[in-house]
Amino acid sequence: MSAPIIDIRDLSVGFTARAGHTQEVLKSVSVSVHAGETLGIVGESGSGKSTLALASMGYMKPGLRKLKGDVTFQGTDVFAQSLRQLEGLRGGKLGLIPQSSGQALTPTMRIGAQIIEALSLHCHLPASECVSRAEELLDQVRLPDVPAIMKRFPHELSGGQQQRVAIAMALAGEPDALVLDEPTTGLDVTTQKQILELVQDLARERNMAMMLVSHDLGVIARCCHRVAVMLYGEIVLEGPSENVLKTPDHAYAQKLIDAVPRIQKAPATPKPAKPNPPEALSLEGIGISYAQPSFWEKTFGKVKQDSLTVEGINLSLGKGETIGLVGESGSGKSTILKAIAGLMPAAKGTIRVGGDTMLKPTIDRRRPEELRRVQMIFQNPDDSLNPRHTVAEILAQPLHLYFGMTGQKARDRAADMLETVRLTPAYLDRLPRQMSGGEKQRVAIARAFAAEPEIVLCDEITSALDVSVQASVLELLAELKLSKQTSYVFVGHDLAVVQQLSDQVMVLRHGRVCEAGLVDEVYANPQSDYTKTLFDAVLEPGM
Repeated sequence: MSAPIIDIRDLSVGFTARAGHTQEVLKSVSVSVHAGETLGIVGESGSGKSTLALASMGYMKPGLRKLKGDVTFQGTDVFAQSLRQLEGLRGGKLGLIPQSSGQALTPTMRIGAQIIEALSLHCHLPASECVSRAEELLDQVRLPDVPAIMKRFPHELSGGQQQRVAIAMALAGEPDALVLDEPTTGLDVTTQKQILELVQDLARERNMAMMLVSHDLGVIARCCHRVAVMLYGEIVLEGPSENVLKTPDHAYAQKLIDAVPRIQKAPATPKPAKPNPPEALSLEGIGISYAQPSFWEKTFGKVKQDSLTVEGINLSLGKGETIGLVGESGSGKSTILKAIAGLMPAAKGTIRVGGDTMLKPTIDRRRPEELRRVQMIFQNPDDSLNPRHTVAEILAQPLHLYFGMTGQKARDRAADMLETVRLTPAYLDRLPRQMSGGEKQRVAIARAFAAEPEIVLCDEITSALDVSVQASVLELLAELKLSKQTSYVFVGHDLAVVQQLSDQVMVLRHGRVCEAGLVDEVYANPQSDYTKTLFDAVLEPGM
């Protein structure tokens, strides 16, 4: 067998703790990836997956350092390279596709300019050839209307389109290896399937080595030849993906597999029928538009129907109930949540809580008590956690705003909230940058529940969590639903998670409802062809 493209030997990475001792994050890790091979890295949040992936590129997060071991790319020691040499390597022969396309795309630059910049840095093409090559790359990742995409800014693209652009940028340097850090997190099932097929096709065409970090075992089963399972910074199991995912020879690997939610087409224990509960939330005739209203629309209060991004949304949710919103990227799921939260106004229709309180269209016009009653948890915790505040300060804000808590009382309550989301009080003094993505999301969930809300809007809140933490969060949501009669509007791309948590489901496409009903009925016998397509795209371990 030829030499590996990426070769990691006896690598330990750590940091100096406040007490002065060295704390290991990676412990004597050895793993390699050959040309044409895809290695999957799985494990719980904080297990060291992303640290290992970034170390393969010679990169360390602030505060971390290499303690021992070697990392080579095509025989070259990456940690012996200068910063300039590494900058030439990264994005060139060694590409990265990050979890969030926002980490790869500059929000103030047009897409075409960003691709051309990557080409000029790593391919040294003459300016006259860069535009046509950029268009070829965008076409290669199967984006529609490439000339139009070239002129757009990242915020004008859907999540799936942004991720395709990030892939095109990673391919600009014609890499021999790709590091993929949760590349399909937050994508709906059909877009996820398309992205994975695209990456696999490109890997075969170019005979690339790939290291794929993911908490989604269905993605790992679909893409990887071998799998390495990480726990507390160590690889506890490694082998062919079929062996690891079907007959794992380690209790922890089996625990991860057992925690994966799976769709039940005919649930063994259907959800019991409920008496009509008091109304918690209702939407009547909601229409939402991203277009700025014209003078005529502002003056007469009328909206042109063809300008509506979302239209005809009617929803009735009782106390202690959950409705799941599913559909492809751009279907309007998150837009509906933003309208309920008051983050963007509905162009038409009404939103009521508690059966009688009509909410003002924007958050700045709502009273504090109305704000407390409706809380939102975002998909990406980095969008909602102040990077300069400690966890204690983050959790103290709603406690002070809604209940007047301060000082030690607020700190004690914050510690209790952390324990409900499976974090210890030791996290109170940490900053967001000192936590993993899954840990940050649990803090965001704790902050939402600190307000003791009646309605929680959940926007893909488990998409960044590993399966075991996801299971604990879902259990927490279910417990609060029973004990506090909390109601949820749950946006998710994982259809099994939506089924597990929801009483009702609404399937959206292009901002319109194509199917809605009790979750057991829709899952057992979907009527819409589009709903059937969503189910067919689901990936599960062992598939």
